[in-house]
Amino acid sequence: MECMAASDNVIRAGLTPKLRDIPNLVSSLTYEAADGSKHGVKGVPFESCSHTLLFDPPIPDFSVLQIELGFGSEEVHRRLKGPSIAIVTGGRCKIEWSGGALEAKTGEVFFVSAETEVNIVGREEKTEVYRAFVE
Repeated sequence: MECMAASDNVIRAGLTPKLRDIPNLVSSLTYEAADGSKHGVKGVPFESCSHTLLFDPPIPDFSVLQIELGFGSEEVHRRLKGPSIAIVTGGRCKIEWSGGALEAKTGEVFFVSAETEVNIVGREEKTEVYRAFVE
């Protein structure tokens, strides 16, 4: 799953008919060899949730929750201060909130308003959901 901050600061180097700024790209590279894990964001448990990891990159734009559920298992997420958007990347789940619920399957996306507590219930043995949010 990839989540990116909105930006107009793209430096293109090829494979596009758009403007390519190779000198700027070359000047911004570090040329420092390192293991790929050096730049990765590691997931940590999200508060009191047992099926959710928090990926919190060093930017203020967003954080991402990874929810992995088995059939019938569920996870309650507290009210987040900002809005969020989630995508089901595997399986099926039911999303419940005060006053409503919906069923979602692989490839479907749903929006959660700010200050909304949600309960996500796995509907298949391996259900995976990613939820990007801002607080």
